[in-house]
Amino acid sequence: MSEELHFETVTSGASDDFNKVTRMATAMVTKWGMSKKLGPLHFEDDENKLHKPFAEATAQTIDSEVRRIVDEAYAQCKELLSEKKKEVGIVAEELLSKEVLSRDDMVRLLGKRPFDENKDFVKYFGGGDGPVGGGVGGGKSAPPPFPTESTDSPPENPSPV
Repeated sequence: MSEELHFETVTSGASDDFNKVTRMATAMVTKWGMSKKLGPLHFEDDENKLHKPFAEATAQTIDSEVRRIVDEAYAQCKELLSEKKKEVGIVAEELLSKEVLSRDDMVRLLGKRPFDENKDFVKYFGGGDGPVGGGVGGGKSAPPPFPTESTDSPPENPSPV
């Protein structure tokens, strides 16, 4: 979508994105029950089978639901990228000089997010009023907490038999 908005042609590099979004929308409909028309059903997709585990009418419904999801995502993406065209340009200019942008770079370029940070995100990655990365670990993310109980190992002091 960004290429479509910013350039005269769309490159073949977007084909992988098209593949991913189509696979994800298909999984939403056929595996995760995220279609109001089909409901909470799961259809196995076995390429080795000659017949699909559903009727042709269901296949057409699946196709139309996948198309609807992709079209809605396309429209939302187009609206967002059009609305944020200036910001996309700022980030693109920075990427011309730096191959990778950090969270610090994004905050510097675009400012803080217009909504509150997720508490777990702030806990592990920072994002408070101080420097990005928070006070824990001097700007580095904290490791996730260790599990409090392990059920995979035998007891520490087994009783003699």
